[in-house]
Formats: sequence, C-alpha cells, structure tokens
Amino acid sequence: MRVVKTMALTEKAFLETLPRALDSDAYTWDGERAVLARDGRVLSVTFRPQPVACLGGFRIPRADVTLDFAGYSEADAEAALARFERYFHRGGG
Repeated sequence: MRVVKTMALTEKAFLETLPRALDSDAYTWDGERAVLARDGRVLSVTFRPQPVACLGGFRIPRADVTLDFAGYSEADAEAALARFERYFHRGGG
C-alpha cells in the first residue's frame, strides 16, 4: 500500500515526531527516507520538502510525504497509518 500526503511541517518537526508516529526509533534515516523493518514488514517514509506556501502574512512550510507499506496486511497498514496521522495531526478549528 502506498499513501502520499502533502503536509505542513519542516524536516526538523518531522524528525522530532517520527519515532512516536512509528512507535519505534529503530529506523534508518538517509536524509530523505526513513525505513523501519520489523516482524517481516517494511515501512518506508519519504520526506521531500516543497516550496513554502505564503498565505497573507503567513509562511507555511510544506513537504510531500510518501508512506510505502510492504509485508503489511491491509488492517495492519491502516492501523500504522492511523497512528502516523494521529501523531502528525495539527490542531485547528
């Protein structure tokens, strides 16, 4: 399963939150991609910065984030994705 998102965050914020979002710090980071391999499954999370969005006087950092799940059942991939989204959720409204 592959999920592609555009997220409003910096690489620093991404890397600070990632261990909690993955429920592990046993991943590798090559400067663009985090790879978590465990229990015969591999989750690859790619972070690609995009140009900053300007909205009025606000500057909003942006990044394309791609999650690739290999060896996950559909239910396990959906649960891992839900956890990832919960930890990266930003308040509003």
